[in-house]
Amino acid sequence: MLIASLKPRTMGGTTNTGLLAYALARAGHPVTCYDADESLQLAAWARDVDDFPCQVHEADTPAFATTVYPEMDHDRINLVDTGHAENHVDIVDSVLEVADLALVTLSPTKPEYERLTKPERGAPLAKLIKRSAALRDSGQPPVTVVLLNRCQAGAASPKTYGDLLTNGGKDGTEPRWDVLTTQIPRREGIASAVGFPCDKPERKAPYDALVTELTKLGHLPVPRRGV
Repeated sequence: MLIASLKPRTMGGTTNTGLLAYALARAGHPVTCYDADESLQLAAWARDVDDFPCQVHEADTPAFATTVYPEMDHDRINLVDTGHAENHVDIVDSVLEVADLALVTLSPTKPEYERLTKPERGAPLAKLIKRSAALRDSGQPPVTVVLLNRCQAGAASPKTYGDLLTNGGKDGTEPRWDVLTTQIPRREGIASAVGFPCDKPERKAPYDALVTELTKLGHLPVPRRGV
């Protein structure tokens, strides 16, 4: 299967992709990563540490669907890190053409919410996801879920923005999103993870919970231990 890790211009998207790769491997899934962000930060992370759980292929191309996807091992979980959607539309369009699951990372703040729903420049991510249906064999966009990131303990903002996303904004006219109950907390150990090993407990627990939730929702297969 193919998971597209998507983000508007937000903080922590590549961090979440990398730490999710670690968590998938810990759960027993065979994983391969693809770096479709022109910064190639995920690929650099994998080169910089000894414990990165899988190979990372450079794949920052608008021909992703036709040149990268056919060569994947589809018995594995293939995890794709994309760049900021409003700035890398051609690459995101191509990834969405073939993704099985779109995982959208968003911090619960007003600027981040507006970048997702009404960016100053570029197409809203919801529009990119919706229009991908025309290019897909199913005629439907990929299943999409939102992961709230950098959530401050005890703050009201995760619920506030989670409700806005779920309910279609204040007036109900905006796209409605499925928001995961798992939230990634604001922790220095997570924020500083890129380029370093995953040896801190706070870099593990939230992502193990994410894998558990995605599995319970039917978005991930049950891992085949020992395969």
